[in-house]
Amino acid sequence: MRKKYVVFALILIMVTSILLLTFSACKGLPKDGNDTGLPPSNPGSAGPKPLSPGSDDSPSSYPNDSTYEPDYDYNTIKENPVISTDKQKDLYFSVDTHTASYTQLKNMILNGSYYGSLAKFVKIDQMLNYFNYDYSKPNDDELLAINASMFDCPYNSEKKLLRIGLTSKEIQLGSVQNNIVLLLDVSGSMSGERKIELMKKAMIQMVENLNPNDTISIVTYSDKTRVVIDGMVMSENANEIKRKINDLRADGGTNGSGGIQKAYEVAKKHFIADGNNRVILATDGDFNIGISSPGKLKEFIAGKRNDGIFLTCIGLGNSYDYSIETMEALAKSGNGYWGYIHDMDDAKKLLVDDLSSTIITIAKDVKAKIVFNEDVVKDFRLLGYENNILSSDDYEDNTTDAGEIGTGFTLSLCFEIGLKEDVDLSQDLDIAKVNIRYKDAKSTPEDTSSELDLPIKSQCYTTDLSQDDKFVASVVEFALILLGSKYKADADIDNVIERLQSIEFDDEYKTQFVQVVNTYKVNSSSTSLR
Repeated sequence: MRKKYVVFALILIMVTSILLLTFSACKGLPKDGNDTGLPPSNPGSAGPKPLSPGSDDSPSSYPNDSTYEPDYDYNTIKENPVISTDKQKDLYFSVDTHTASYTQLKNMILNGSYYGSLAKFVKIDQMLNYFNYDYSKPNDDELLAINASMFDCPYNSEKKLLRIGLTSKEIQLGSVQNNIVLLLDVSGSMSGERKIELMKKAMIQMVENLNPNDTISIVTYSDKTRVVIDGMVMSENANEIKRKINDLRADGGTNGSGGIQKAYEVAKKHFIADGNNRVILATDGDFNIGISSPGKLKEFIAGKRNDGIFLTCIGLGNSYDYSIETMEALAKSGNGYWGYIHDMDDAKKLLVDDLSSTIITIAKDVKAKIVFNEDVVKDFRLLGYENNILSSDDYEDNTTDAGEIGTGFTLSLCFEIGLKEDVDLSQDLDIAKVNIRYKDAKSTPEDTSSELDLPIKSQCYTTDLSQDDKFVASVVEFALILLGSKYKADADIDNVIERLQSIEFDDEYKTQFVQVVNTYKVNSSSTSLR
C-alpha cells in the first residue's frame, strides 16, 4: 500500500513539473512572436498571416451608394480590384499623408528584426508619400497644386501607370506660433533604450527646432495622468523643458485615454486663435486602461477635432506589431498624422527635416474623384488607399470627414489603367478627369470645400520618364513584389534595381530606398529576413 502512495506521489510531481514548464514557456513567448526582437523557434511561423495573393474575395467594383463601408482589416491588405469601365467609370477616395507603415517596413528589412510576413506593412500610398518629389507648386492664392503624367507600366505590358501628383503650400515654421502639447507614454511597456529613451531624445531634438515664442506643455500617462509642464514659452524655458523630458521614467499601466483627455484640456487652455494647436502623442500603442478599443477611441477623438486642435501620432520602438489599428484610428479621427520612429534617423526626418509638414496641417477633408473616359480606358485599379474608399454620397457631402495634408508635402496618387484596343495616344484624347476637394485647415465643418480640376489628356503620356516617374514606378513595383500581389504580372526585383540605378539621387531618403531594395534582394532567398 505504501509503495502505491509513493508511485502516485512521483506521478503527481512529474505532471506538476510538466505543467509548470509549459506555463513558463508560454508566459515567456513574446506577443505576436516578436515583441522582444528575438526570433521564434520556427521563423516565419509567428506574426501576421501572409497575404493570399491568389484569393478572389475582392469585389469586382466599388458600390457608390451611401451605405457602403470599405471591407478593410488592419492586419492584412486586401488590394484594390481591377474595375471595368463598362461597369463603373468613377472612383472616390480620401487622401492623407501617413507614412508610418513604410518607416516600419524599411527598418524591418534593413535591420532584419522581423520574422513572418511583410505584407501587413506594405501600404503603397504610405510608401510613396514618405518621399519628396519635384512637382509643381501651388499659386499664391491656392493651398494645393496638381499635375499628372502617364507612361508604360514597367511590370505589365498591357497597362499604363497614371501618376497624379499633389503639392501643398509651404508655410515656414517660423511664421506660425505653435501651441504644442507633448502627450508622452511613460507606462511600463515603454521601458528600454528603443522606447522611452528614444522618445526622450526625439522629443528634445524636436523642441530644439521650435520657435522661441512657441508654447510647450507636457502631459504624461501611465496608470496615472500628470501635467509635467503647463504652457511654458520656449524662449524663457527651453532648458527646463528639455530637463523635464530627460527626467521621465517608465512605470505602471497604460491609461492612454486619460492622457488623451488631459492633453486636449491643456491644449484648449493655451489655445492660440491664429496659431497652430496640436497634440503630439508618442507611444508604443499599448492602451490597457480606460478606453482601449479602437472604435471607442475613434469616437472620443472625433468629438474633439472641431475645436481646432489637431493630432500627430508617433509610434515608437523595436516592436513592429505595435497597435497599428489603434494608432491609425486615432490619427484619422483627430484630423492628424501618423508616423513611426525606430531610431534617431527616423526622428530626424519626422521631427527635424519634415517638422513643418508633421505638425502644421494646411488642408483637411481632402477627397479625390476620378472619372475615366470609357471610350478610351478599358479598366483601372487604384494603387494603395485601400481603407480610404468613399461612396459618391460621401464625396458630395461637404461635411464628410476625410484626410489631411501637411504644409510643403508632396504625394502621389497612382493608377494602373488598361486602354481599349486601337487607342492611339498620339491623337488628342480625353483619358480621365480628376477633381480634388479640400478645406483650409482652419475652416469649420460647414464651410464649403475648394476644388481643383485636372483633365488628363493623351498629351500627358510620355516615353521620356522624369526622375520622379522612374522612382514612383520603382516604389510601386517593389511594393507589389513584397505583397506577392496577384496583380504583379512581370514585376522583378532586378528590374527595380536597374531602374533605380538610372536615377541621379540628391535625396538621402531616396538613396536609402535603394539600400532597402538591395538588402531585400540579398535576404529574400532566406526563410526570414536577418
